[in-house]
Amino acid sequence: MKKEHIKEKLFAMQENIIRELQEKVELTHTMVDIDEDDTIDPEDYSHQYESGEMEQLMRVQVNKAKRSLDLLKSIDFSQKTSIEPGAYVETNKFNFLIGFTTVPFDVDGKHIVGISTESPIYPIMLDKKKGDKFSFSGVDYTINEIW
Repeated sequence: MKKEHIKEKLFAMQENIIRELQEKVELTHTMVDIDEDDTIDPEDYSHQYESGEMEQLMRVQVNKAKRSLDLLKSIDFSQKTSIEPGAYVETNKFNFLIGFTTVPFDVDGKHIVGISTESPIYPIMLDKKKGDKFSFSGVDYTINEIW
């Protein structure tokens, strides 16, 4: 497996999240517009207000997803020999990508989860090298590979 494949998958996942959220914003926006030529009752205004609030919440989510993509682009994914942001870490239990939080995903037959530097496991892993061991939440890990 190449780290470039992981990076491509992460970019595609994040861009897909942005695209889906933008589609939801557009759909929600159509619910905000009231046709003033139609008969309007007070409930229509209530729905318009609720839809407007939902649209604003969606826009916040789009902006957050775009910032996350910018963060992802800023990570140095070069070859690593110890655990730091941009490292791919294979352990006897799980595979981690350091520096960007994700739901678990698969690349080239490997099941990977992205963790941020704010994750509780990160300080325990920090600066560890191939062959090192660590424990977290009662689980013992052995680092098999870092790249």
